[in-house]
Amino acid sequence: MEKTGFENLTKKLDEISEAGLSFNEAELIRFLRSEVKKQKGLLDSFNEALDSQRWEEALSSFLLFTQRVNVVFIYLFQPTHISLLTGSKISSLLEEYLSATSLSISMSLLKLRPHLKKIGVESITTSILSNPPSLNFSMVIKGE
Repeated sequence: MEKTGFENLTKKLDEISEAGLSFNEAELIRFLRSEVKKQKGLLDSFNEALDSQRWEEALSSFLLFTQRVNVVFIYLFQPTHISLLTGSKISSLLEEYLSATSLSISMSLLKLRPHLKKIGVESITTSILSNPPSLNFSMVIKGE
């Protein structure tokens, strides 16, 4: 399900013309195009590793995905870009990105949950910080 959100977003980002956009909007679109492709690749790696029971690789891909999302959050919520979140020509794309990443993270956590013991993780706790905006995860790893 989360893969479809990124596929739709990738298609929309690739179709948007930068001709009528402000400099900040065009830069943001280029940045998002690059990041969405990287994030989609990490999600694909996560799903493949999870399906193949390569637990460390799945966990690593998930953490890298989250790190990339945090990079985008830091970029999006800079003072020069914050006005683009509301009322700009690309605000709907930014909202779609936020929805796709939120869905991807929650779906990934739900997929990880039944395998935590096999991975060697006791629990995963998530939190969302507002300033600076970021997603944080803490894991309790079992001792052997």
